[in-house]
Amino acid sequence: MAVGTRSGRATVGSAAVDPRALPDPPRDPGGTEPAPAWHSVGAKGEEPARTLPGPERAIVTVLSGIVLAVVLGVLVGARVGTGTIALTLAVAGTWRATSSTGPVGLVVRSRGFDVFLCWGGAVVIGLLALTAPGLG
Repeated sequence: MAVGTRSGRATVGSAAVDPRALPDPPRDPGGTEPAPAWHSVGAKGEEPARTLPGPERAIVTVLSGIVLAVVLGVLVGARVGTGTIALTLAVAGTWRATSSTGPVGLVVRSRGFDVFLCWGGAVVIGLLALTAPGLG
């Protein structure tokens, strides 16, 4: 199979091939051509790895809301506990909506879907907390 170039585009046989799909041409070990920025071996000026925030803050916040809801549900009443769960979902949705990168641990899908899910759940659970008979 012959590999050649025709009008600046690489060809294999008679079909045109994207030149990015071909292997890099061999380089001499002491060459003057610098390594491309994406090349990991021999790249100069490498930046240190960035540390991303962990999910602990979001997880602790939501877990605290759930624990508070259980405690209030047992000590005060199920209606207050259910309202606290709705409030926790509303806070999580607001946090997801206003954070630039999204709190790590609460980001599951797209921002709009996450916010819709949290706020929709908060509304449904809040309405059930207010209207369900038998909650005391």
